[in-house]
Amino acid sequence: MNDKFDITGKVAIVTGGNGGLGLGMAKGLAMAGAKVAIAGRNQEKIDRAVAELKDQGADAIGLSCDVGSEEQVNNMVAKTAEHFGRIDILVNNAAISWGIATEKMTLDQWNNFITNNLTSCFLTCRACFPHMVEAGGGKIINVGSIVTKLGFGKLSHYAAAKGGMDHMTQSLAQGWGKHNIHVNALLPGLVDTEMMPCEGPKKNRLVDSIVKKTPVRKYSVPEDWYGMSILLASPASDFITGSIIVMDGGLSLVI
Repeated sequence: MNDKFDITGKVAIVTGGNGGLGLGMAKGLAMAGAKVAIAGRNQEKIDRAVAELKDQGADAIGLSCDVGSEEQVNNMVAKTAEHFGRIDILVNNAAISWGIATEKMTLDQWNNFITNNLTSCFLTCRACFPHMVEAGGGKIINVGSIVTKLGFGKLSHYAAAKGGMDHMTQSLAQGWGKHNIHVNALLPGLVDTEMMPCEGPKKNRLVDSIVKKTPVRKYSVPEDWYGMSILLASPASDFITGSIIVMDGGLSLVI
């Protein structure tokens, strides 16, 4: 049974993998035997994340990349394939998020969110596609948001981008299934990351009220994502594709 979750020798790219949820998923993949390429913008964070992965025995590299840039994404994917010899797994985790009322939003702000949260997904998927075909198949995990199932007045731009990712996930699953490429999306709720601090001086003021409403009475931490990342990247999920998987501790049931 354990062989179903073994991804030894597989190569994974994790965008936004230099911290938070992305690093949690990268660590999970590494625990199951994958070689991991971390892509991000902050070189100091990249170096620290790669060091953490190597400390746990992983074969890992870090690559600086603006996922909204076609040239940089293509270069990052090419360098990963050149270094490891193949690409089997892609985790689209890189994202930006902050609230702003739609009526106050500029076109540049809107375009920035679409570029970083949706266009980036298109660019990475397209760049990895030929490598996955060459490898005989692949696994793509798109990290969306529970926001797409709810409504928040100051997150219309974020919800639009992540909602687009949900539907792109289903379309890619349908279109690329014949190539043995499985595509799924995860919708996190409250996760303790730099984007949404749940502890410390930068703790978001909404955390306590959200936790009280959540059935599990807690927020998520990056370690909670080890298991799901392994499942969706391994042969254990070979009959799962096009799924939009809510992973929010039941939050969407009560809001």
